[in-house]
Amino acid sequence: MRDDGRRDARDEIARRLERARARTLALFDLVPREADLHASPGFGFRPLIWHLAHTGVFEAYWVLQRAKNEPAPDERYERIFDPIATPREESKELPSRREMEDYLARVRSRVLDFLARAPFDSDDELLRDGYVFRLILEHERQHQETLAYLLQLLDPAKKSRPTIAKRVDDETARLSSTPAAPHADPAPVASPAGAMIEVPAGEFEMGAAVESESSPVGGFVYDNERPAHAVFVPAFRIDRRLVTNEEFARFVAEGGYARREFWGEEGWAWREKEDWQHPLYWSREGGAASPSWSLRTMFEDAPLPPSHPVTGVSWYEAEAYARFAGKRLPTEAEWEKAAAWDDEGRRRRLFAWGDAEPTVERCNSDFRFWGTTPVDAFPAGASAAGCLDATGNVWEWTSSKFAGYPGFRAFPYPEYSELWFDDDHRVLRGGSWATHSSVLRTSFRNFFRRHFRIAFAGLRCAADA
Repeated sequence: MRDDGRRDARDEIARRLERARARTLALFDLVPREADLHASPGFGFRPLIWHLAHTGVFEAYWVLQRAKNEPAPDERYERIFDPIATPREESKELPSRREMEDYLARVRSRVLDFLARAPFDSDDELLRDGYVFRLILEHERQHQETLAYLLQLLDPAKKSRPTIAKRVDDETARLSSTPAAPHADPAPVASPAGAMIEVPAGEFEMGAAVESESSPVGGFVYDNERPAHAVFVPAFRIDRRLVTNEEFARFVAEGGYARREFWGEEGWAWREKEDWQHPLYWSREGGAASPSWSLRTMFEDAPLPPSHPVTGVSWYEAEAYARFAGKRLPTEAEWEKAAAWDDEGRRRRLFAWGDAEPTVERCNSDFRFWGTTPVDAFPAGASAAGCLDATGNVWEWTSSKFAGYPGFRAFPYPEYSELWFDDDHRVLRGGSWATHSSVLRTSFRNFFRRHFRIAFAGLRCAADA
């Protein structure tokens, strides 16, 4: 890359870092009382405010300590905000928001100074092409979605709707002309309930290829997305749409949570231990004869929207529903083939619809709607196979264990991927309404433990051909 090209790349990375930080701060602004930020939002999770300083500690560690070989700017912060050094049950008595923001500003000033002169042509993999700066950017964007999960747990009365998009990234500000009020749902298109798509047998290349730095994902992928490798997938069928609240309510009404035949042994044990009776954010209203459901959204409790995707379900619940429906969860390879590849399996699409950037016409992402949307509201975002909402709205559980691809190499640290190659974590694909555009790439692999319920995660069923 020529010197002027490197300068352009540095400037663009700096702009993206500043936009990401503005969005992070805007998320904390949703909670007016700092005391609410210092309390656990529920289920034993760390206080919301912990994540603010953690992003700065991660940034300082990788850029200033690892890439620049400087000592930690604050050893106390490095200890308190390291998720391994300080377990979540010990994350108490945290500094104030103002103190944390002062720390973040000091770190960011030094990071930007180093960015302006870091050798992008270095033999060091952390520095080459600005990898370490893209790493901290991706990390902060992912933590924004984690923050959204935790904010969702918080009582709506403790949050305020965003009143103006000044502190949100440029794209969202451009697309959201009146963010103080919830957006109207996009108009849905006709799609018969239960419609499935036939995907023929064949080989395709699974995993990430090297992307251009100018692409919407910014030339960054994680170690677990590589190396790209050939995979043969037998013929299968997959749902055109995500499973809706209305469909999942039928599972609940027909005793799905009480019928042992739909649950595996471990899933049934978790269901009994946690007393699961319905998805996490649902609540029942009315008598047993004619019950109705209410849904806790980010800012209010509202009647359950039947055409929106079900969310707040664990992998075990998703698996049980699929059995109830006479289907199964798709494998990770099946999902990627149906969502990412063209009709003949010759070319990967960066997003389900192609390589063009995500927009409000193509998908629900980037906090544009602050919640789910109808499952067939974005026909312009369909995959080549015909899957709707394969990019955005809610993450989709797959049946596959999280593991390294053949030839996997952990980089730059095993705690991001390799540590979680176990029998418990399962892969999720596709992204949610709170996922940043760069994380929506079709090669991205999310992963959670099977009993995890707070993610914006739902499902799409599959079946043998």
